[in-house]
Amino acid sequence: MNEQPDLFEAMHSMRAMRRLKPDPVPDEMLRKVLDAAVCAPSGQNLQRWSFLVVTDEEGKKFFGERYDYWMRNRFGDTLKTIDYETPMGRTVKAALHLSENMHKVPALLFCLGKRDWPFVVAAEDRVGLAPPSYGSIYPAVQNVLLACRALGLGASLTTMHQMFEPEMHEFYGIPETHGVVAVIPIGFPTGKFGPLTREPAISKTHFGKWGQSKPGLAEPAD
Repeated sequence: MNEQPDLFEAMHSMRAMRRLKPDPVPDEMLRKVLDAAVCAPSGQNLQRWSFLVVTDEEGKKFFGERYDYWMRNRFGDTLKTIDYETPMGRTVKAALHLSENMHKVPALLFCLGKRDWPFVVAAEDRVGLAPPSYGSIYPAVQNVLLACRALGLGASLTTMHQMFEPEMHEFYGIPETHGVVAVIPIGFPTGKFGPLTREPAISKTHFGKWGQSKPGLAEPAD
């Protein structure tokens, strides 16, 4: 019996799972996740994505120490005043748990993109390193998250690596031709998947022109 959720069920229950068991994730499952990632669309089908899987203790420790440091550096004052009994407080508490235990996560998946200047940046303005091709990489990131959900794996999208990316390049041997777009911790969740809390799509949708409505489809709240 196939117990995997269908696509819409996966999307409607794909919570960010930040509490993960230390049990290793089989290579076969990681391979399925990566195969799903490269099914994503990309500009001109250039497939500028690359991936780095980190499962060794030294590699996870390096990332985890810096991630936790910068998490507290950026949000330190907020952490002192937040009410952990509120929905936002519980989210922050889970994020802190992940930060403190990042080095114990079974697998870290670095999603990278080949650097490529956007068309809008004129040649004379192209100074320094080009950014990675975010528009081509994020569909692959979403496929990773959906594949993890389908396999019963917990995962969450993180971007705190931006605070120490140069160190990552040196430690992991990442060439400057590529930029790290997202880091996804992957493991078996301790909690359960369930319904998401989101504002209705209809309240975020405009019809024809900004601010216009269409009953049942677009009823913008702002």
